[in-house]
Amino acid sequence: MIIPENRFRAHSNYYHKPSKKRWLLILILICIAGGGALLYLVLKEPVNSSKSKEPAAVQKTYEQLWQKGDYKKLAEKCDQKIALKPFDPKALVYGGFSYFYLAVGQFTMEEKIPLLNKSIFYLRQVLLLHPIPLQSKVDYILGKAYYNKGRYYLDLSIEYLKKSIDAGFIQDDSYKYLGMAYGELGMYKNAIGYFLKALAKKPDDMLYLVLGQTYYKMEDSSTSERYLNEALNNTHDFSIEQKSRFLLGKIFLDKNELIKAEDQYNKILEKNRNSADAHYYLGEIYSKLHKKVKARAEWRKALEIDPSHYGALLRLY
Repeated sequence: MIIPENRFRAHSNYYHKPSKKRWLLILILICIAGGGALLYLVLKEPVNSSKSKEPAAVQKTYEQLWQKGDYKKLAEKCDQKIALKPFDPKALVYGGFSYFYLAVGQFTMEEKIPLLNKSIFYLRQVLLLHPIPLQSKVDYILGKAYYNKGRYYLDLSIEYLKKSIDAGFIQDDSYKYLGMAYGELGMYKNAIGYFLKALAKKPDDMLYLVLGQTYYKMEDSSTSERYLNEALNNTHDFSIEQKSRFLLGKIFLDKNELIKAEDQYNKILEKNRNSADAHYYLGEIYSKLHKKVKARAEWRKALEIDPSHYGALLRLY
């Protein structure tokens, strides 16, 4: 039987219309699924970021970290800021200061030097800014940082410390650092001038000791003795007491005042029985007094404490 053309078209449409509906339904389902996934990601993101990022109210400012003395966190914060903005004034200043104080808290030069270098680098960057923020304080810290780097940087230490002082920024240790820098360069008269200024500003036991040591190097033993006794009268630090007594003992030995010298070394041994040097110098005193047995006994004690003690080895062998 021949199907009329119009019936054939109707029959064909009957099978194609459901197919279009099916594809439309699939497309709608895909859109719904995709939209749901996108919505999940959008809603999920703020939750994750709130966990990973510290709220602004809790974040510490440079000033808060500085006041707290948390130099490590402050240095890290400054590093992060400088990585994004290399000439940020506040980050450079606080970064330079914090790295300096981190450095002086270390025990070895190997640990100190990288931190001092970072401090100096940041602070020298500050000096390139216009205007220079906190210039006199930056000069002061730079002077101390260069001093701590060692002998080959003492000229720079003096230069920057003088700049800070000339600008009117004078701290309790400004003159002391200048005196120590000049002293290590062998410029003892300059050193004494600054030590005396430091003493007038704020007397302390260490200043009396370094004045005694400096006058001794200038071969002024009577003035040296006076300041060493001042150190002993004003200290509760056994390290300073011991250094003062050793130098006093040497002064008395040089002047052949043997009983006074003996008294100094015995006082050291009262608090430090394991001082090989005190026993050695007692041996020297007894040798000068022609008490050979006592002298050798003291040298042997020195070797028992320190088997490599050069002076005692030389005397006994």
